[in-house]
Amino acid sequence: MDSIEDDISEYFEQVVKEEKELDHDGEVSSWMREVGKDDKSMFGICAVSTRGKVKEGANTTEKFPLESVSKALSFALALEDVGADKVFEHVGKEPRGDSFNSVAAVENEQPGIPSNPMINAGAIVCTSLIKGRNGEERYTRLRDFIRKLAGNDQLDYNHEMFAAEEKDLNRALFYFMRSHDIVSGSEEDSLLPYMKQTSIEMNCVDLARIAAVLANAGKAPGSDEQLISPENLRIVLTLMFTTGIYEASGAYAVDVGIPSKSGISGAILAVVPGRMGLSTIGPALDESGNSIAGVRMLGKLAQRWHLGSFA
Repeated sequence: MDSIEDDISEYFEQVVKEEKELDHDGEVSSWMREVGKDDKSMFGICAVSTRGKVKEGANTTEKFPLESVSKALSFALALEDVGADKVFEHVGKEPRGDSFNSVAAVENEQPGIPSNPMINAGAIVCTSLIKGRNGEERYTRLRDFIRKLAGNDQLDYNHEMFAAEEKDLNRALFYFMRSHDIVSGSEEDSLLPYMKQTSIEMNCVDLARIAAVLANAGKAPGSDEQLISPENLRIVLTLMFTTGIYEASGAYAVDVGIPSKSGISGAILAVVPGRMGLSTIGPALDESGNSIAGVRMLGKLAQRWHLGSFA
């Protein structure tokens, strides 16, 4: 691979084999079980270099919903659409260790303002700031942005997954924030696009291609088109590093050290700036809602190839 040795594929095979021999007693999200995507032995890993070279390791064609991984991408588009000053009038920047669906995160300090964009409440705010005349246009713009990042114009949300997901708590967060003028508009226009984005479905190769754009200064490998501005990319990667793994973000920063965003589907997007984008999938989750296999595989990879931000 361009910036590291080509035998990374062999190492991928090794870490996947090791995962199959380890304990995976963690929980699988209830709605993943409902749609039959709860196979704890489904471990996948992929890397895409900043020059576009792809290296795969097991289960890279299996599709999964982005879930909270999508938060980093809606955050990026909100920054592009309205600018950082506007975004941070409505959402904080603090790594307070909140769980992904935390209610306390919008009650403490300034009521209604979520602590950061990587929890549900913060992501609802960011998606509501994406430009669009209504919820459908807002979702379509985000979907098309994600398609462009992935280089795949077939990506869309899984309707069955969307129907299965828990919605009441997100509605409660939305209406609480609306009562404090943090968000505005109707549920259909400002909340529904967020609910759809979490069900956008892709595989490990698609997700690693997105990560490669983030690793390549906001440009798709082999392209001069700036999909995310350098300054907005810096903000996204910083908050991924400090808040992207929820209340385990600090431990992950020490043990793995790569800007990353996890989702309760078991997916993790990880970015090694200037070198490569990485993706993993493993549905069994730890108590913080992060993939047990994904965190473990990325930790081994970071150690073996010295990928950490301060390595």
